[in-house]
Amino acid sequence: MYFKEIFLLLLLAHVIGDFYLQTEKMAENKTDHVRWVLIHCLVYWAAFVIVILPVFNWSLVLYGFLAALLHMGIDMAKYAYTSLSKKKVRALRREQYIFLTDQLLHISVLFFMAYYYTVHVASLPLSHSLTGIFSVTGLSKTACISWITALLLIHKPVNIAISKILFVFKPENKDADREQVHNAGRLIGTIERLIMLIFISLGQYAAIGLVLTAKSIARYDKIVKEPAFAEYYLLGTLLSTVSVIIISFVL
Repeated sequence: MYFKEIFLLLLLAHVIGDFYLQTEKMAENKTDHVRWVLIHCLVYWAAFVIVILPVFNWSLVLYGFLAALLHMGIDMAKYAYTSLSKKKVRALRREQYIFLTDQLLHISVLFFMAYYYTVHVASLPLSHSLTGIFSVTGLSKTACISWITALLLIHKPVNIAISKILFVFKPENKDADREQVHNAGRLIGTIERLIMLIFISLGQYAAIGLVLTAKSIARYDKIVKEPAFAEYYLLGTLLSTVSVIIISFVL
């Protein structure tokens, strides 16, 4: 059965379309103007076409189009909720819950679409060039798709998710270069999760402690002097670790 391959392809397209091809301007304007929701959904469908194109499967392209339509339906419902004047302030306060619910709905749709595709189509033909590459190199197409999806997930999607969850716990930062520090922290988090992912794939679970120790040493002085930052740092580290564990075992 091809369920895992189909789901991974759909998830990969979702990650590219909903995170990497969606600019900050597009994400901000989606809450105020419905046309930006439509633009985002067109870009989202383009991501599906790009990912599915090497497979050369028109049935999967159709499923990608349906996924884009369902994605638009969920985003339109989100727009309707956040655009109501009485709920706008409430939506900002509950932004992390809206984000997590939104992503859970999108992934659930992809899961059931992969299931129905597997049941009714049950084939995933690759182009001759890709078949030749996998045959000559001995690589598994499932492993390749899994690694590509996992690597993309641990960067921008996880960074955004953690930022939204930690927003209400974030201590005040009086540094002038706050934005530069924030960007450096995101990069450190991505590298940290990448190293963890490699260690987990190799079965070296104890080595993960070295990564967390090195990260703690770099922030030791601030952790000791600022209790609020220490809690914020610990929560962020735990969320980062849990996310990479879930991604590694699911994918």
